[in-house]
Amino acid sequence: MVKLVPLKMVTIIALDALQHKLIADIKNCGSKGYTVAEVEGEGIHSKHFTDWEGRNVRIETLVTEEIADKIMQTISEKYFDRYSIVAFVSTVEVLRKEKFA
Repeated sequence: MVKLVPLKMVTIIALDALQHKLIADIKNCGSKGYTVAEVEGEGIHSKHFTDWEGRNVRIETLVTEEIADKIMQTISEKYFDRYSIVAFVSTVEVLRKEKFA
């Protein structure tokens, strides 16, 4: 039988101009890796209609609960007051926990 282990997936959606800073922050909090994808959508700040407004990226990382808390605290303190960012944490189940935590 396959043994799945719970971890936290932190998802951050932000302007692509913040990508490298956000990645540095999540790595400084203890993340071993991440995935980045270009995304689009619409929310309370409406939809971007031109490229000069910047593109959005989704950054995801699988981490322990402790590291997820550190990442969310860092994002909250450094970015929420200044930028349009969405950040959330989901509980996921993974194989090979040692790759992530």
